[in-house]
Amino acid sequence: MQAESDFEAQAKLELKELLARVSFITLGALEIAQNLGVHGQGCPDFVLPVEIGNEHWRLIGEIKMQAQPRQIRMAVLELKDYLNTLDDPRAYPILLAPYISPNSAEICRQAGVGYADLAGNCHLMFGNVFIERSGVSNPQVEKRGLRSVFSPKSARILRALLREPDKAWKVADLAEATGTSYGQVSNVRKALVDQEWAKIESDGLRLARPNAVLDAWSSTYNKRGGTRTGYYTPLLGDSLDSQIKVALADAGQGAHAVLAAFSAARWLAPFARYPSQMFYADDAGESVLRERLQLVPLSKGENVVIERPEDDGVIADRIEAAPGYWTTGLVQTFLDLTQLGERGIEASAHLRQTKLTPLWKGMS
Repeated sequence: MQAESDFEAQAKLELKELLARVSFITLGALEIAQNLGVHGQGCPDFVLPVEIGNEHWRLIGEIKMQAQPRQIRMAVLELKDYLNTLDDPRAYPILLAPYISPNSAEICRQAGVGYADLAGNCHLMFGNVFIERSGVSNPQVEKRGLRSVFSPKSARILRALLREPDKAWKVADLAEATGTSYGQVSNVRKALVDQEWAKIESDGLRLARPNAVLDAWSSTYNKRGGTRTGYYTPLLGDSLDSQIKVALADAGQGAHAVLAAFSAARWLAPFARYPSQMFYADDAGESVLRERLQLVPLSKGENVVIERPEDDGVIADRIEAAPGYWTTGLVQTFLDLTQLGERGIEASAHLRQTKLTPLWKGMS
């Protein structure tokens, strides 16, 4: 395809320009590997001869349009296998891609494979040459790829996986449990496996790196859609708590309304008091809350906030944090807290340390 061809030409040019900046490197003519009589499975994309003083080196290059960690690991193995057939100590493998993430970069470094991307990240180490640049992000590529993984519908799947990290899921079982389609589950499964956040085993999909999933999710999490309404309640202290309990029972034991953010964290992992009560609710749940808590709408100065989530999976994932007190799940509570300033970030860290880390013990 034209786009792929253009990228390959640009990637090769970037590599040559990168090496040309080193005064003691002399570049040879870049060759297509097959033109040199190299054929078969695992054949690299190009060979670039270079001279370093009196030493003659060959850079054995592979170009990847897609560079998720799983794909990079496979490419690294192919390059290493090919180099074993050469038995040439001055052949150096290198991967080129639009963007090499930190995880993919670490895979390359551990395998002794060089890399360079169009964002400017690179790691080349052969002979007495050492060129490295890291930390250059490519937000457009990363966010485009992660957007579908952390969409509201996909979030249902992620919450289920994170809630039971040791469980292996078949596609059909995960779709049924989360109310999503087989196609949605398959797309999320592929994305998780490509990032090496999950593994496909004989008994199904199993999460491998829950902390990495949560870190990536929280870095892109942004509430969208839904509505937010502020209210005032005259109830205080124990009277308010008792009526919240009654309201949540009336709302189908949290099926239509749940405590959220700081109000959820109070029952899950107490850390900081917050002046307002926070809920997620649908139409039925909001109606119950308005009646039981004697709510009066306010444009400012509210002490109760009710949000309508974009997807009701947020409510469906509820847990009973204490008898009669239904809250958002651990992961959703964590994510919401990260959006609430410094106090929220501190509370989210406390929740993670006391509840999520023990749940994911021994997992990265």
